[in-house]
Amino acid sequence: MKKGSNPLFYIKLNDWVWWAWAITTALLIAGLAGYDVAFIWAMAVTAGQGFILLLRDRKLADIAIQNRAAYLLMLVACYVSPMWWLFWLPVLGTVALNVFGYCTMTRMLSLLPWNSHETLTLERWRRTFFSAPDLDRVPINTAAPGCAGGICTLEAQVAPPKRRTFGPDCLIIG
Repeated sequence: MKKGSNPLFYIKLNDWVWWAWAITTALLIAGLAGYDVAFIWAMAVTAGQGFILLLRDRKLADIAIQNRAAYLLMLVACYVSPMWWLFWLPVLGTVALNVFGYCTMTRMLSLLPWNSHETLTLERWRRTFFSAPDLDRVPINTAAPGCAGGICTLEAQVAPPKRRTFGPDCLIIG
């Protein structure tokens, strides 16, 4: 992707993580269509993703690991028989991730105190849930080839706070 471009659609056919989420989405849809075992396979794909990223990054507190763990817990909670209708939430979430790059789970996790040092303000909530995903905000790490797309990083999902600077005659927010 070119620097400065922020496309509407996020379809990354060359990214293994994009494919893992696409497969998870397809499995969840199959589960909702009546193939109950597909829910178990979706959980297995999610756990596999988390395990691969844990082996690669070796940090349990990494946002990518937190994301997969929270998503897996949500799938397990949805699997309780009377709760199956809730599987529509992760389906909608993974479709939004695969098509638009919008990761609701990462955005929610960004509000936890150990993931940010910012105070919770209305402006922070607005930036968290209403800023467009942007891969240009992801720092380039040449030491980590195959960096899993980076779309579920805090930098890609949550816009940084506006910096406040003082000009000679006024306060400028830019």
